[in-house]
Amino acid sequence: MRHRPVLVLLVCLVTVGAFGVAAVPPVLAHRASRPVGAAVRSGQTVRIDGYRITTRCTGPRTGMRPAIVLLAGEPDPLTKFSYIQRRLSSLTRVCSYDRLGEGTSSKPRTVQTLSDSARILHLLIARLHIASHGVVLVGHSLGGLIAARYASQYRRTHQVKAVVLLDATPPSIVKAIERLIRAGATGIAGEVRAEIVGLATGHNPERLVFTGAPLPSIGNLPLTVVQHGKPIFAAVPKYGRGIQRIWAAGQRQWLRLAPRSRMVIARHSGHYIYLDQPGLTLRLIREALGRGR
Repeated sequence: MRHRPVLVLLVCLVTVGAFGVAAVPPVLAHRASRPVGAAVRSGQTVRIDGYRITTRCTGPRTGMRPAIVLLAGEPDPLTKFSYIQRRLSSLTRVCSYDRLGEGTSSKPRTVQTLSDSARILHLLIARLHIASHGVVLVGHSLGGLIAARYASQYRRTHQVKAVVLLDATPPSIVKAIERLIRAGATGIAGEVRAEIVGLATGHNPERLVFTGAPLPSIGNLPLTVVQHGKPIFAAVPKYGRGIQRIWAAGQRQWLRLAPRSRMVIARHSGHYIYLDQPGLTLRLIREALGRGR
């Protein structure tokens, strides 16, 4: 059976007053209902480097606007963005995909770096033929970290037109949590530590390993950083406030990637901002699409 991220394990605590971390770890996860709307089903399978990548593209194939690429967090499949994708598809081409190890895509054969994940996305965008007017990247949680890495790694291609980070996992989170929560901690705190530290060792579905080094600049791109507003770490005894400080500092660090950056606090949201406040999410993505043009 696939492992259950820590954020998910905290769902039962959400009902008694603690708001659900995913990488934040998916230890503290989400209980809000998915917005009502037609589901976006998995669609085309694209083969890259011998792997099967499940993708779903909707909306017009031609137009003058950048395409939108949605990157879910870990361990979420592309269908988690169903409502958002459906609503945006009247504006422009919108694509989502399951990264290696997620959803119905192939499992990675070896460990992956952020650079590897960005490279696969680069090849996927080329295969989907969606970059004639550039792309706007929208990433949640771990998907946000990969979106930011892509924007910096392929900065010179001028392909990315804007970036929206929805409570994105900051690169500094692993070392900060290692310092905060002692090795050998038990209960929820121990699970939070194990899951986040697993991002540095490949012990996660994507077999992703990253060092925690700050990412290079993404240049003069419009960057929107959206942070949760509810106290999602309150369910972690003793360490909740410390984790929240670390997370908030990490969100501020994202602002340094671009001079045209801004912070938005989703005051009524837990970690899954696009589910808790879909209206706000759609507005910010539409603004990014306009700024990206």
